[in-house]
Amino acid sequence: MKKIYAIFLLISSFVLASLAAHGSHKAGSSVRVPESTDYRAMTLRIRSVGEFSIPFPGVQSSIKYHFDFDKPVYDLPMVSDHHVGLNERFFYRMFWDRVLFKDGSFLEINGEKLPLTCVFIDGQDNRFSNQNPSPLFPEFVVRVYLVANDYACQGPKRAGWPQIGGKEESWDTYLYFEIRDPTIMLPTEAKIRYRWNEYHLVLVDRGEK
Repeated sequence: MKKIYAIFLLISSFVLASLAAHGSHKAGSSVRVPESTDYRAMTLRIRSVGEFSIPFPGVQSSIKYHFDFDKPVYDLPMVSDHHVGLNERFFYRMFWDRVLFKDGSFLEINGEKLPLTCVFIDGQDNRFSNQNPSPLFPEFVVRVYLVANDYACQGPKRAGWPQIGGKEESWDTYLYFEIRDPTIMLPTEAKIRYRWNEYHLVLVDRGEK
């Protein structure tokens, strides 16, 4: 009887260890929880040049950008963790960052150059949410706004709205794209807002970073 009980305990310990290891892997425990400085480093790795076009038959278009980083608006990115239900172990991490651009940075639309003034980052780190990553639920979603004509990098919402009237948003022109793989920082899901009109874009990838 004692021998059977000992075997039972041994099997149980192996099962519990296996479950713990599986849960630990899904929770991303093998991944170090990043600091704000890690997200700032990701911001500074955004491709400083890029080219896109509007995917419409018969339409010739060229949308290019180039920027050089200047000083950040925040000392460090803002971070907020959103826990999954009542579970303190699993969470989604939201982060926001703003960095000004140097003079001479530009957004060029069919030959017309507009000053690019800053980047606004709206990111989500899903590695600690206990969800299996997939194309629909990647480990990262970094939403990038390259903003024109906003030298103070305010927005995207207008301060004082709706009391002040007018539009809720303050940016009439920006280039938007998402980054879902921070190892290559490839822009996806791109669009441009130009004087409040929005168009979807496709990347013209010439191998530049």
